[in-house]
Amino acid sequence: MIKIIKDSGLNKLFGGEFELIHNGFSAGQYNMDFDSERTHAVAEGTALPMFRFYGWKPWAVSLGYNQKEGQIDLNRCSEKGFDIVRRPTGGRAVLHADELTYSVVMNVPQNLSVQDIYRLIHIVLLQGMRKLGAEGLGFEKAQADLRSFYQKSAMSVSCFASSARYEIESDGRKIVGSAQRLFGKTLLQHGSILLDAGHEQLSEVATLKTDDERKRLRDFMLSHSISLSDVCNRKIGYDETVGAMTEAVSQ
Repeated sequence: MIKIIKDSGLNKLFGGEFELIHNGFSAGQYNMDFDSERTHAVAEGTALPMFRFYGWKPWAVSLGYNQKEGQIDLNRCSEKGFDIVRRPTGGRAVLHADELTYSVVMNVPQNLSVQDIYRLIHIVLLQGMRKLGAEGLGFEKAQADLRSFYQKSAMSVSCFASSARYEIESDGRKIVGSAQRLFGKTLLQHGSILLDAGHEQLSEVATLKTDDERKRLRDFMLSHSISLSDVCNRKIGYDETVGAMTEAVSQ
């Protein structure tokens, strides 16, 4: 599904028309290449900005742009049937499991910062979650010292182990993990919206020495993250979430 949006509250943010895209489930490299290619096309003026939703088949581990590959055990990924790919954005590893992924590509307006855009995009995602019945969600108010956390904590292999300012949470537990990268004046922002359990299996493919370390990482991730199904106290599926999110983007 590709739809040109001309009359939405987001048109002002995007500087005019943008494409709302939902292209279903694809392999990890295709998903990352799609986002990268659209980013370069928008920067060159040969494509419209976009707001995109998609899934992953098979499940895949994505590494942040500058993350060390050695933090993930490639053999364990192969044994479990997990794909592995590198994102064009920063941050830490994500196991893309039972989730809906979004991506936004746009030129940054002169009157906004990338942090402003981060917040505004998350407001739209929050509106979509509320359409599903998610209550009690809010934004992380403080900006964590992520550089220090990445350097000192064994738990830092996972994107869902910490929260940055304006990330969507429920009682301090992260429900969306997002990342940004600026290419000149063109921004790529994308992230994972947790629908149900699965992402915590990253602990099973992280390069750790003992089963106790794996258990600690798994427990740490689960205590710092939460899914839409948990928040809504019912199973929230991919198709239902796509419907709610595309409605929120189109308004």
